[in-house]
Amino acid sequence: MSERGRHFVGGLLDHAPALVALTAPTVESYDRLALGMWASAYTCWGHDNREAMVRIPSVNTDNPEAGTRIEFKPSDNTNNPYLAQVGLLAAGFDGIERELDPGPSLNADPETVAEDELADRDISRLPTSLEAALDAFETNEVLAEALGDALHQSCLEVKRSEWNQSIEDGEQQTEYLARGF
Repeated sequence: MSERGRHFVGGLLDHAPALVALTAPTVESYDRLALGMWASAYTCWGHDNREAMVRIPSVNTDNPEAGTRIEFKPSDNTNNPYLAQVGLLAAGFDGIERELDPGPSLNADPETVAEDELADRDISRLPTSLEAALDAFETNEVLAEALGDALHQSCLEVKRSEWNQSIEDGEQQTEYLARGF
């Protein structure tokens, strides 16, 4: 991968907690972003690593470093592809502009790596709920600028409304079940 490609990946990793608000935009999306689901649960990258957030598939298994295609794994079919693409490009271009180094590739399941090694490599867990992703998205200046204020605020309002409705629905279901129905 080229130096510019590495910086692009660095941008994706840096903005990952906010990006998933666009690429995994529903309450249910976070059921999939769980450990061991091949959808990625950690902010890492790797060659042919199905558990990495950014996967660089090998063109030639004898030389995995020759891969140039990037897969952003914590994404699902509920996203708006236009919003997701704007977010991914803005994050990647920010990485190029700031020359962010993604660090060495992780070619193991992050769940099997010791916590201190993950911390040393600045690998963290992606948000585990839409609410947590929206909190990161709300304060991410790069994504806010890329979307523009009106669209950024609109996304936040709609998705927070969906999150709040899921909480209300869950509370109503709990009350219903508590009554013995």
